[in-house]
Amino acid sequence: MYQDLDHDSVIAYIKEKTALFPHNAILSVYEIGDGEEDGDGFINFLYRVWDQNTGKSVIVKQAKTYYQAFGEGEGPFVVERNTLEAQILRIREGITPEYIPRVYHVDPENHLFICEDCGDLKILRFELMKGKQFPKFPAMIGEYIAKSNFYTSEVYLKPEVHQNLQAHFINTGMRQIFQTGLFLKDESCFENRDPHNNPDADAVRVAMGDLPWKSRAFRTEMLKLRHIHMKKSECLVHGDLHTSNIMIGSGAMKIIDMEYTYMGPLSADSGYLMGSLIYEYIRWFYMPDHPADFCAEMRAAVLSYMKDFIDTYAAVYRECWEKDARITYRGMTEYCDGILETYFHEMTGFAGCQMVSRVGGVVPLPDFDTLTTLADQHEASRIAILIGEYLIMHREAITDSDALVRTVVKITATGRALFGTAKK
Repeated sequence: MYQDLDHDSVIAYIKEKTALFPHNAILSVYEIGDGEEDGDGFINFLYRVWDQNTGKSVIVKQAKTYYQAFGEGEGPFVVERNTLEAQILRIREGITPEYIPRVYHVDPENHLFICEDCGDLKILRFELMKGKQFPKFPAMIGEYIAKSNFYTSEVYLKPEVHQNLQAHFINTGMRQIFQTGLFLKDESCFENRDPHNNPDADAVRVAMGDLPWKSRAFRTEMLKLRHIHMKKSECLVHGDLHTSNIMIGSGAMKIIDMEYTYMGPLSADSGYLMGSLIYEYIRWFYMPDHPADFCAEMRAAVLSYMKDFIDTYAAVYRECWEKDARITYRGMTEYCDGILETYFHEMTGFAGCQMVSRVGGVVPLPDFDTLTTLADQHEASRIAILIGEYLIMHREAITDSDALVRTVVKITATGRALFGTAKK
């Protein structure tokens, strides 16, 4: 029978159902989400449990039919998502074990799993917001995504294995969240959550989000990208890979929160992450409490992460292809080139979708929400939407990582100049 765990009952569950700790362990528990830097407002039903005697700790994650951020009864949240997440963690651990938390215990009946505690690492989003740099990050994330994509694709797997993975990880309910939220304006997977009817919504930000959708050409491109997102089943993707789902240290990285996993486009995770990185570039124009040269250094660092991440992805993907492609694809470098070219253009478009949907909605965005003044929050948001719209509309014309970086820099500079003139 399903047991709905809470702060008080999780210790009893661990002692009764697992042998992760010795009998004499003195266990304590902390519900992740109580702290300001535990996540960006959506992490919940996670518990860190540790033994006061030895210091050993684990993470307990249980799925429920709702998120605390939305309330009970809202959203297509299927409780089976945690079982799928545990399964995909184990699959990816077999590919890149250095980047994946180890799973210790899975309980499908109670829709939970217990995994390695990565508490020695920090959430990338909040570390970047503080002005910390991680030079090894682009190489690590590029390697992780490239290998995860390649080794769960039909280029490596036998067709029947790939098709079985596709069927098993269909994850329809969780996919619906992104198929509507990322690409559609007039539909929602949440009832009664129209931002225009939300008294707590920032009316200016909502109005900004409405602007691109007034263009029929923009709507057409969003439908094209949605079609790619829905129909391409190239590899197992994370589905929600942004800077709050990456744990980072000076030379270590762990990827978390994979409950949205499904078989999708090679470009999906890279695009979603790229949008998050662009926020950080914009943010460091609006940090008056930091020296100007430090802000410029942070912007340069983020731009280098964007470029090096994409370049690393392509290099690692090619290495995997040359080493491990099935006989059907072995030596077919021209086909690999075509896949990577298509990947890049789609990634660019998906980055734009992430930015337009996230910034133009009411979901919290710590990168901008924590800026000092409302005027700066609005200006940063408007620039992000301008960049997102351009990436969607001109994704085929942006040819490589250097061109992508130049585009982001140019639109930001132009937007800041226009808004600066308007203030005078």
